[in-house]
Amino acid sequence: MSLKIIRSLACLFLLSGSILTLRAQPVNVQQFQNTQLAQQMQQPLSASLAETNAPELYPGENLDVGPQRILRLHPRPNYFNVFFDSQAFYSSDANYAEGAAAIASPVYVNTIQAAFTPPEWQLGPGKFAAVIGYSSQWYDYGNDRLTSLDFNAQTAFVSGRYSVGKWQFGLGGNYTRLLDQETDHQTYSEWLPAFTIQRFFPISQQLLFSVGNQIDYHFTTEPAPPGTYTEINNRFDESVSLTLTWQITRQLSLQPYYRFQFSNYRYNTLQNSDRNDYLNSYGVTLAYGFNEHFSVRAFFNANVKNSDDRFVAEYHEYNEGVGANLNFSF
Repeated sequence: MSLKIIRSLACLFLLSGSILTLRAQPVNVQQFQNTQLAQQMQQPLSASLAETNAPELYPGENLDVGPQRILRLHPRPNYFNVFFDSQAFYSSDANYAEGAAAIASPVYVNTIQAAFTPPEWQLGPGKFAAVIGYSSQWYDYGNDRLTSLDFNAQTAFVSGRYSVGKWQFGLGGNYTRLLDQETDHQTYSEWLPAFTIQRFFPISQQLLFSVGNQIDYHFTTEPAPPGTYTEINNRFDESVSLTLTWQITRQLSLQPYYRFQFSNYRYNTLQNSDRNDYLNSYGVTLAYGFNEHFSVRAFFNANVKNSDDRFVAEYHEYNEGVGANLNFSF
């Protein structure tokens, strides 16, 4: 075999590996899931502090309103919840690449969400609540090199939550579609059933520590070349989170957190074995609620990802930004 043929085959192999990597780790999927994780962990638990009348510091603090799965011990007796959220942050690695291939960029995420949230009812020693709703999000990149990746996310969700004492248990699911903004073409979809458990440890009137665990499975579909799997991103997740909430004043709260997530994919990028990923996330949020309808926040978070699949990019990226929202329950 000539040297020219060998080089051609090597280039073809590397190109195939790159294509598989992109398929296995689409940027929009990672951005959506990491942003959802960050938003979930940004929610102060002030409403769960004993004898505290602090207002909501983020939409969904009072209720479990879907993909962010926010839990509260004392929900308000409202039937509907609507909120609008906008956040802007700087990402050190907006394309989730390694080393010199990383591209930093501002990222803008706008959300509209509506949910049917009937009052919870007594069930045995605890209380049960259910919710069903819909969320629409727009993701835009500020770096011209990444604007072609702008996308929308549409999510329908349903869940139930059982609260007893300082324990909360949740079971639910959501269906999400990711759409290219320019063409409105669907690039990814997933059905995500999840089970959550959370335990609260009040330390004082101003301090609350909580431990959470979530188990879920992603049933995914994305466009695929002939001979490859459309469900290559199917995976099982197991995550553990630690959160400390400090209610500094009635309106101001500080919340540091840490979360570890283990993911097992049915296929690796070569589609001949499984794959294990490890995601360590940590951050802190400072939130200020002007009233029960309007709040602002500043946040910092970082994600460190490792994988046993050699074609999957391992990255360490951080985000810092601000957000604001309007929240209405009725």
